Amino acid sequence: MHGSLEPLTLAKQRGTYRERAAPHALAGHVECLWSHQMPEGPPAPIAVVPDGCVDILWSNRGLVVAGPDRTAAFPVIAPGAKVIGLRFRPGVAASFLRTSLSEITGQIVPLDAFWGKAARELDAKLQDAPDAIRADIMAAAVLERSPAVSPPPGDVAAALAHLTQRRDSSDNPISALAAATGTSERTLRRRCHEHFGYGAKTLDRILRLQRFLGACRGEPSVRLGILALDAGYADQAHLSREARELTSLSPAEIRRQLSAHRQAA
Repeated sequence: MHGSLEPLTLAKQRGTYRERAAPHALAGHVECLWSHQMPEGPPAPIAVVPDGCVDILWSNRGLVVAGPDRTAAFPVIAPGAKVIGLRFRPGVAASFLRTSLSEITGQIVPLDAFWGKAARELDAKLQDAPDAIRADIMAAAVLERSPAVSPPPGDVAAALAHLTQRRDSSDNPISALAAATGTSERTLRRRCHEHFGYGAKTLDRILRLQRFLGACRGEPSVRLGILALDAGYADQAHLSREARELTSLSPAEIRRQLSAHRQAA
């Protein structure tokens, strides 16, 4: 949980954050390329909300992998700093990093821990490159590795599809998932920890939160109780508990920030 007394801002609402689609050849692996320019002035606390994804990040401090988060992370980023990112789709990064994501959950790890010399060469190339093409250079490095990468097992993709579409609020999705994917509960748990960094129940909570965030962006005037039900929460109180636990912000504050950003855009 966030411990500062200063107001907390959703990360994408602080400074200038931009996303763009990955090259077509990477569309099945990479959700987006992005950049985040922090404003000058005193640093302010930000919340990076969990999304089920893993990112490769570059800044003047080097190349790192941001592992999957169970709850919001609160990084301290220097005023004026710029971060370039490549976001893998949920379930994909383990194959590119050749490691179980449960080993890096909630962690920031240097990319050379996974790619060795190739990561150090990529970092040097990014240091010398014009700012406008750095994300493309990162994408090219991922694309170069893609022929040697095996796709996630079919039951991992099936589990993600099932949870993405889920709208009920039961506390234990494992049994339904096992039946839907034709996988034993034990195997499903192991697969989820390997390819998502945590179990299906945690992933379910995160995807439900993301549905709420999407609804706040798209339907800012709808009552919170309706948005809660549409996202798959049992009621507004359930949404409030989950939002606080996963982001340290109330649903009302989340909607206020996202609505303000939408109006400014």
